[in-house]
Amino acid sequence: MSVNKILLVTPDFPPSEGGVARYLCAVAEHLKDRIEVLADPHPAWNTFDPTAGYPMYRAPLLSRFIWPRWLKIVHYLWKYRSRYDLILTSHVLPIGTAALLAKKFTGTPYVVFVHGMDLRLAASSNHKRRLATTVLQKARLVVANSQALARELSLNFGIPEVLVVYPCIPEPSIPSPPSNLSFPSNPFTLITVSRLVERKGHAHVLNALAHLGRTGELGEFIYHIVGTGPMQTSLQSMVDTLDLNRHVIFHGQVSDEERQRLYQGADVFVMPVSQDPVDKEGFGLVYIEAAAEGVPSIATNVEGVDEAVIDQQTGLLLESQDESLLASAIVTLVKNSELRSLMSSQAREHAKTFTCQNQMSKLDPYL
Repeated sequence: MSVNKILLVTPDFPPSEGGVARYLCAVAEHLKDRIEVLADPHPAWNTFDPTAGYPMYRAPLLSRFIWPRWLKIVHYLWKYRSRYDLILTSHVLPIGTAALLAKKFTGTPYVVFVHGMDLRLAASSNHKRRLATTVLQKARLVVANSQALARELSLNFGIPEVLVVYPCIPEPSIPSPPSNLSFPSNPFTLITVSRLVERKGHAHVLNALAHLGRTGELGEFIYHIVGTGPMQTSLQSMVDTLDLNRHVIFHGQVSDEERQRLYQGADVFVMPVSQDPVDKEGFGLVYIEAAAEGVPSIATNVEGVDEAVIDQQTGLLLESQDESLLASAIVTLVKNSELRSLMSSQAREHAKTFTCQNQMSKLDPYL
């Protein structure tokens, strides 16, 4: 099955940050010879759109004056119906609702890419659940970003066949030279790359490191925190209170190149996420980014995360964010360099599964 022209409609697209935006950018890059993208305006659009390699259109997707607000998208899809054979969307509600209604008038099929928070918000009321079920069941194809999410779609929305296309990383390139980072030689180096929000577990890592610093089990260490978010001030205050200032470096947002260099200088990636009922970690591409550089992970045993980190092979999965478990896992990898080395090589092999070519080519038979 093949179509000539495809339109992706999404409020989440670069230069917006976040996993959904990056995921959809990889989809668009794979389909760049036959895709056009309609996305919400962004103040930094001119840093991305001219270099995208496919047509980009920016327009407010939701109306300020008409209710329901998504009728504006139906208008777009009707107006330009002759230009596309297939619609792609990343939000079950409300973008998928617009695609469903437009299909009734134009006959143009649509594909829904589902992510965890989107699905849980769609299940937040009986009305939304019924509407989301209709949107999903009428789609040509439903795509999930993990096996765990595919099971949720089957169990809660009655979707028997779901294509799993994982978030992806670029094809491996020649490693960058080590970064000239300002920390002592040969400290044990940990890194977390994420939004600074409570569920990512930074506070638990800091408490565990402070404990290990007091017992002396860890020796000299550095902890790199990459990312920004609402918890930055409280985390910096924790670092002061726990007397970790000489051990912890806050980097904020960094370039892709600098992030790769930080991974290359790390011994362990650590992100013990919590089981948030709505903003749940659906997969965790950062675990794969670290693995691609040979960095094993310490994570929590959450559905989806257990597909990114294979316990005892590419890292260690903890049953909870319990700080004693976290400290013990860190000590295990500090003291057992042979285990860390084995996990490093296995992590690199695991990461090869998640290249964009391997993942996005799964779409080809359906598009």
